[in-house]
Amino acid sequence: MSLLRSLLVLTLLAACAGPVLAAEDAVARWQRADAACALPASPLANQACEDRDRYAASLRRQGWCESRATTDYDHWGWQRCAPAATARAMPRRRARPHA
Repeated sequence: MSLLRSLLVLTLLAACAGPVLAAEDAVARWQRADAACALPASPLANQACEDRDRYAASLRRQGWCESRATTDYDHWGWQRCAPAATARAMPRRRARPHA
């Protein structure tokens, strides 16, 4: 019985870690696009800037907020938003009036 319980707990932990890892991957993609966007003007840099904006919008929809640098040597990045900040950032959809 103990082995079954251990496997169940391990399965639950793995299932919960999936979305967190996916969000961290989105942050890493944004960071790569941000670095490529800083290159001299070229079609590749322009595409990277568009990708960076798309990744930023995706992160905001997933509940992430841009965080400011804390020191002169620190680079700003992303952190999880407070639930109230997420609620303000997500526009509410109005119900369509029925005809």
